[in-house]
Amino acid sequence: MDINTDPASADFNSYGSVDDLTAFATSRGHDVPDDDQCPALLFQAMDYLNGLNWLGVRADPDQPLPWPRCGIYLNDSPLKPDVIPRQLVQAQCRLALAAQDGELDGTLTRGVTMEMAGKVSLQYSGEADSGAVIFPWLSGLLRGLLSVAINTFAERA
Repeated sequence: MDINTDPASADFNSYGSVDDLTAFATSRGHDVPDDDQCPALLFQAMDYLNGLNWLGVRADPDQPLPWPRCGIYLNDSPLKPDVIPRQLVQAQCRLALAAQDGELDGTLTRGVTMEMAGKVSLQYSGEADSGAVIFPWLSGLLRGLLSVAINTFAERA
């Protein structure tokens, strides 16, 4: 399937393009995925993003993806309802790179009851593994777009 980043299209299926992913990877010193792999990685990242709770409402109730949205304010200014925020494209690209390393494959997580700075020490709670994949950086990157902060180790402590 081809990547379509046009929100006005009925076939809209990705916030970021192959060029976006390549530029993002290069700018951060990551290995650039093979162009043939990029669509699958971007779609895996979209699957993750589609499971998040977003502020606002869909700009069009029939649109295929959660974005664009209405009722979003960034830096005290309303976001136009036809805009895909740049940080959303960046989040998709960063998640696509994580998918390249297998990090979206459902790694198991546990509740962390203690965390130490310096020499890192984690103490797990007795809770069962959740199967959730958690990226502590994602809440910060998507600040102002999410309705609920994504759990991070620090938030659980």
